[in-house]
Amino acid sequence: MGDYDALMAKTRAMYGKLLKREDYNELLKQKSVGDVVYYLKHNTYYGNILTDVNEGEIHRGQFEKILRKSLMNDYDKLFCFTHGKIRDFLKVIYLRHEIDSLKRLLRVLETKGTTSTAEESLIFLKNYDPLHIAKLATVQNIRELINELKGTPYYDVLRPFLNEKDGDNLFMIEMSLDLYYVNMVFSKKKTLLSGLDAETVTRSLGTEIDILNLLWIYRGRIIYNMDRSIVLSYLIPHRYRLPMDLIYELVDATDKDAFMQITAQSRYSELFLSEDSRFYDLKFSEYMYDFHRRMLRNYGFSIASAISYLYLKEYEISNIVSIIEGIRYGMPVETIRSFIVGM
Repeated sequence: MGDYDALMAKTRAMYGKLLKREDYNELLKQKSVGDVVYYLKHNTYYGNILTDVNEGEIHRGQFEKILRKSLMNDYDKLFCFTHGKIRDFLKVIYLRHEIDSLKRLLRVLETKGTTSTAEESLIFLKNYDPLHIAKLATVQNIRELINELKGTPYYDVLRPFLNEKDGDNLFMIEMSLDLYYVNMVFSKKKTLLSGLDAETVTRSLGTEIDILNLLWIYRGRIIYNMDRSIVLSYLIPHRYRLPMDLIYELVDATDKDAFMQITAQSRYSELFLSEDSRFYDLKFSEYMYDFHRRMLRNYGFSIASAISYLYLKEYEISNIVSIIEGIRYGMPVETIRSFIVGM
């Protein structure tokens, strides 16, 4: 227990500063990005990182970069309270943000957007000496991006796509990156973790994979009517509490009602109770948000304290971005509120 006393105390203190319901209620009243920045700067712990920001001039991209920088800072704080194999494993968890940065740039390239603006999204990749972030943000196509990644593990992951036409395989490219991350976590878990630490990581990532596979089967078979063999081939090849027999039943479901009846047999049945499938992703986020709150509360004396805190911080940043987007597009307050996770 002693190895985790300081880490648990730190994560509990950081958790206590996360935004509360009353903060979200205040943010929902704001009328512009600048107003949101002003509230966070003067009323929350974001004030430390927004000190030098002029809320009247900041634009949305700059603000999102600051929010991501805040998450990076939290990683750095937690690294200071860990050592040895635990610190090495947290560095593996950090990979998900590097991959998210790459996926963001890939989508910009697919839509022929301005890649220079994506530079602000690449801060999580700055750990790699061979990478020139400014140059990476000026690439014009996916081939150039892959070549710029030489010297990092991502080059080996993406090299098979070097000769593919842009946009034709974005889904497969993103799947390859996600699979690299999942395999890396499970592989490093075996060598770096044991006991409760290994168990909590299995439970955390296993639950997330189960739900992602369920959502993929629903979309592939029920919405897009894809061939069952294609749906099965794109499943993440790991399971936690989804028996393979149940997966085969779901893939063979003839319609939405049949799919619902089968999922009712699983521990994830509550995710599909809504009649409107547009809210399934939100249900997934709510489920994982509650999951990590429980993990933080019940398994504080393990690596779960750090991992679950970081997940909750990610949801907070996502909530702030949702509020900004809602305000920019003039959405009704109650509509914006429906996209806030954990409120």
